[in-house]
Amino acid sequence: MPWASLGRKEKLEEYRTIVSQARSHAFHHILPFNTTVEVDLSRLNVRAEIIRLFVPFGKKEGRGVHLKDQKLADVLAEFTRAQERPVSNTFWEANLAVMKAASKLAAEMLASLVLIHNFRRATASRL
Repeated sequence: MPWASLGRKEKLEEYRTIVSQARSHAFHHILPFNTTVEVDLSRLNVRAEIIRLFVPFGKKEGRGVHLKDQKLADVLAEFTRAQERPVSNTFWEANLAVMKAASKLAAEMLASLVLIHNFRRATASRL
């Protein structure tokens, strides 16, 4: 793990969290919005198709105001910003070594499984 050279005990969960947060920040910031975007629609003619009220308790989907372009509104509402997790270049260089080692391990495991499969098939055909 990248922090092994610091003499710290390696924790896989901590490593996973760092990579996940850094990846999430990069993904969620494809569009460069650093603040929440709010658009005033009060001067526009936004038409709703349906208002659904008093749905059964615990049923959240389908309630509220549904716009003519509801699917588009739902997609736009899913855009979020992730908290930034600064990570040094040294971390990413060490992370690259971890990823290469994991890839090599996976390739070697596959090669071993192919050998076992071929051996079992060859043994079964002799019987």
